Amino acid sequence: MVNHLRTGILVLALIIAAGITALSPPSQASAAAIEFTDSINAQLDATADKAGKNGTTLRKQFTDFKSSRTQIISLDDRTASLHYDNESKASSVSKAISNIDASKISKLEEQVKTAKSKYQPLYTSYTSLNKQVAAANKLKDKSLYKVLKAQADGMKLVVDITKQDLKSKEAALKTAKADRTKKQKQIRSVLSEIDAVKTKIKAEKSAISTPNKQLTTEWSNFKAAVKKNDADRTKDTLARLITLSTQINTKKQNIYNHESKISSIIQRANSMLP
Repeated sequence: MVNHLRTGILVLALIIAAGITALSPPSQASAAAIEFTDSINAQLDATADKAGKNGTTLRKQFTDFKSSRTQIISLDDRTASLHYDNESKASSVSKAISNIDASKISKLEEQVKTAKSKYQPLYTSYTSLNKQVAAANKLKDKSLYKVLKAQADGMKLVVDITKQDLKSKEAALKTAKADRTKKQKQIRSVLSEIDAVKTKIKAEKSAISTPNKQLTTEWSNFKAAVKKNDADRTKDTLARLITLSTQINTKKQNIYNHESKISSIIQRANSMLP
């Protein structure tokens, strides 16, 4: 039983750990891949000291690379924040679109329902009276027919008025629903522009994959070179790291710009809400 308990605790711990990893923002994952530890900083200084006149170049390369990585992490954080904000606002706008003129239409629907309920007894009586008129006519009871016909003619005026009132209310409801549909269609058309931008973001993320893998490999090469105080190899690896990091930075900046465009689209859609 103790063993089962330990196994259960271990499984729970693994699940929690997996959940934390899954929820970690992209910037943290990037930071974990490349760490500028005290040991690496010391090895770079030692390599630069032994490189003579090339030492300054090595230090500048290293500083430039660290600066590039800092920019990427900052950009990741800003992009993630903007993305979550966009998702939240887009969801709010979508809900607002569904609720356009909801109160107005609900009121008109209630008016139609109330009118139908109010006038139905009149229509029922009118129908019954007309049947009586027809029956009196069939029986050739002129006196009864005359009385009933007069009542039916008088009631017809009221029926016609109520039918016109009901028709007016139903027309108002139909117009309101058509207007709502038109408004919803226009705003949803604007929001649909987001799809094309998201496709571009997906393409940029896919394009980052290759330089990211190359960066990881090159970082390992750099650590091996700097550990051996190999100045030439360290210089070469730093040059490639800077190039790759710049490529990644450009792609990530593009993604941020795309998220900014999505934000503008959402704002434009939101401004169209009544």
